[in-house]
Amino acid sequence: MTRTMYLPGPIHTRIPGGPPMKRALLLGVGLAMLVPVVRGADEWVEPMKAVHAKFTGQAGTVAQFGDSITITMAFFTPLSMDHTNVPEDLQEAHAWLRKYVQPRCWRAWKGPQFGNEGRTTTDWGLAGIAGWLKKLNPEVALVMWGTNDTYQGPKPPKYTDNLRLIIQACLDNGTVPILYTIPPKGDQAGNAKNTAHVETFVEAARTVAAEKKVPLVDFYKEILARQPTEFHKTLLGDGLHPSYPKEYQQDFSDEALKHSGYTLRNYLTLKALWEVHQKVLSKGKGAKAGAGEPAAPKGPSYKGRPAVLVARPAAEPAIDGALDDACWAKAQALTFRLLDGSSDKPKHATTAKLLATETTLFVAFTCGESEPLVSRTRDRDENIWEDDSVEVFLKPGPEPTREYHHLIVNPEGSFLDDLGGDNGAWQSGLKLATSKGKEGWTVEIAIPLAELTKGADKATLAGPWRLNLARMRQPRGDDVPAEETALAPTEDPSSHVPAMFAYAWLEALGGKLPAE
Repeated sequence: MTRTMYLPGPIHTRIPGGPPMKRALLLGVGLAMLVPVVRGADEWVEPMKAVHAKFTGQAGTVAQFGDSITITMAFFTPLSMDHTNVPEDLQEAHAWLRKYVQPRCWRAWKGPQFGNEGRTTTDWGLAGIAGWLKKLNPEVALVMWGTNDTYQGPKPPKYTDNLRLIIQACLDNGTVPILYTIPPKGDQAGNAKNTAHVETFVEAARTVAAEKKVPLVDFYKEILARQPTEFHKTLLGDGLHPSYPKEYQQDFSDEALKHSGYTLRNYLTLKALWEVHQKVLSKGKGAKAGAGEPAAPKGPSYKGRPAVLVARPAAEPAIDGALDDACWAKAQALTFRLLDGSSDKPKHATTAKLLATETTLFVAFTCGESEPLVSRTRDRDENIWEDDSVEVFLKPGPEPTREYHHLIVNPEGSFLDDLGGDNGAWQSGLKLATSKGKEGWTVEIAIPLAELTKGADKATLAGPWRLNLARMRQPRGDDVPAEETALAPTEDPSSHVPAMFAYAWLEALGGKLPAE
């Protein structure tokens, strides 16, 4: 048996957005003029109504398929936040989008398992698109690949064929795709040969959008319209990726749209989604209005979700991963179910236990496992979700907001902690230990309550809190898929659905289970 312990120490930070694309020769100028953000004289509207009529998923789900220009938190995620200088004709659109998009899409749908990753090409996109559509079943998909294809291939016509098949997969799923042309590349400035090369990829995207009758955001043309000769110094940050200077973030002024490439892409994305909403999404029967009625939980419940009383222990447990303290033996065992809400029994059993004193919340996981673990030691706040792992979601108060504390731990004791998706907003002084044995692995965690309760009054602290505990078991080869389980199933591919979390009351803070 092996054990890993963590005590507070140096903080390692992770820059949002994942690994960068390889640097390559970069691009030039061409004639450009401002055009409506979604290209074409509404030729796509009726075909997209027919596509949306086939959609069976949840309204407001927006997938982001692409490379490092898409995986970064500089793209799409900022649209969930306040902006300055929003034009009058887009103020309603921005308010609508912030309410309409499902919370998990803003941040949680970033990463290769959700169809976006640095250094990738349309070959990677085509290989994964069927699986992502099955897993996410998005109402809308934002699609951009091509920058990496320009220097490592595939090149047209193979690139064009790949885009066709990616877009067709979306259409067949009932997902409305919004296709983007790639941005210019820095080395095409003043270089006709490099410009011509890049524009073959740009024209390929335009061709596919016209053939498939789907909305197109001509990002390439929009950049050159604003910066015909200086684009490589203004709207590109490193000659390859769009720029994102701090002074122009979350700012839709004309000046910002001329100097921040990601701000411009977000602006164009907002306009495109608003247009698609007005002309397509709001017109047909299409999507479900919500995630569906929650499955009835076993045991105590409150408002249809599991209800948990977190007991006060007579003595605090030792944080060593062993879970052999007397207080754990007396604590209620919380059994996990499949994350999608299915009544099927999970193949790999998981239970959790909770205890709390006036100062500390204790969490213990027991994860059954008979095969080698998928896990490695990582820096703090690295991609822990790519390993076998367990998660804790916590927020004082009953509101299902995105501003919850979130912790992921793998079997090595590596962990990520964030508040509302921001790693820097919560750098916990927690203690944890893990233990690995023949029948599985365990995690033991002690979280200072003061970190979770800042600004909350006594009544809020008594409860209810919103709480969920989850486990991700990674795939074992092609034949054994991933298995995701949770205390409170979210009935969704994502565990980040706060409206489906359980309710919890902390006995040490005066909490009691309600009569329901």
